[in-house]
Amino acid sequence: MNENTVKKLALTIAANCVHESMIEEYINQGKLSQEDANVFNRQMTNKLYTFLTYLLNKPAQDYAMLMESLSKNYPQNWDMPELDPSFTKNANQVQSSTSFGIQQ
Repeated sequence: MNENTVKKLALTIAANCVHESMIEEYINQGKLSQEDANVFNRQMTNKLYTFLTYLLNKPAQDYAMLMESLSKNYPQNWDMPELDPSFTKNANQVQSSTSFGIQQ
């Protein structure tokens, strides 16, 4: 996948993960400044972009080394993830799922 598409994918994922989240609530309530929110968004987007780049564009060995390093932060005390209803609801409303709104 070309680099620009991976960047747009990282931005799309980050924006949708923040949407209707506690972070968004904190921003709306003034508990988190817009400047801090921008820093958070940039950090999350950069991390997602790095992960996606290794997943999609790097050799399998490089991805495996990244995952080995990242696994040191595995959240032992977190609940296992479930499908997010707001994402699945949106997915069901989309008539054309071929471009994901991302143009190469």
